[in-house]
Amino acid sequence: MKVGITGSINFNSNESFRTRESQFAQRTLLKCLLSNNVTPVIFPIAKPSMAQELAESVDGIIFTGGADVLPKYYEEDPIEQIGLTYEPRDEFEIALLKAGKTLHKPILGICRGMQIINVALGGSLYQDLNAQYDPKESQLLHHSQTTIGYSPVHYVNVDKNSALFNTMGAKPFVNSFHHEAVKDVAKELKIIAKANDGVIEGLENQDASIQCVQWHPENMWDHYTDEAELFKTFF
Repeated sequence: MKVGITGSINFNSNESFRTRESQFAQRTLLKCLLSNNVTPVIFPIAKPSMAQELAESVDGIIFTGGADVLPKYYEEDPIEQIGLTYEPRDEFEIALLKAGKTLHKPILGICRGMQIINVALGGSLYQDLNAQYDPKESQLLHHSQTTIGYSPVHYVNVDKNSALFNTMGAKPFVNSFHHEAVKDVAKELKIIAKANDGVIEGLENQDASIQCVQWHPENMWDHYTDEAELFKTFF
């Protein structure tokens, strides 16, 4: 089995206008795929016109974490607190999601991956939780942990009528590395997990061929069996 994974990007912060860049794939995700006898195929940040051919070459696609999604794709201007964005990645991944969906490929979104999938299907985002999200009846959780990456920091509440519930149960303990989050959910998706402060932590489509989580299971799979199970059921 071959699974395509979207590449992320680093910029040399010492360069003016961030002119030097390098693309990479997460080591922990590669290790996870290889441990499950899955061949990882790293997709570069390519032209949108190449998305169809790349999607056709694999059995499934994982949309990975990374930079913030450019707000123009959900018809907003950037606020002061938005992080680094990179439009070529947004353009390519939106095209890749649409190609993968048309081809009925299994699709898994991780962190930014969930966000770009939601945007590609017509949803929107909170650009910064601290600036824009009001939990109303509870205190906002710390969603950008500073502890080691595989350590869980908060619980999520999972809908019992979801594929994620069958995989991970009602209340998995997860890690958290994000300041953006899903705001308006795309019509094709449904909310299947939330944190205790109401922040959306999981989405699925009707047949669960698209599954999305806001945390990073690829950092936890070799420490926690339920996180490993998420990948096994996707494969």
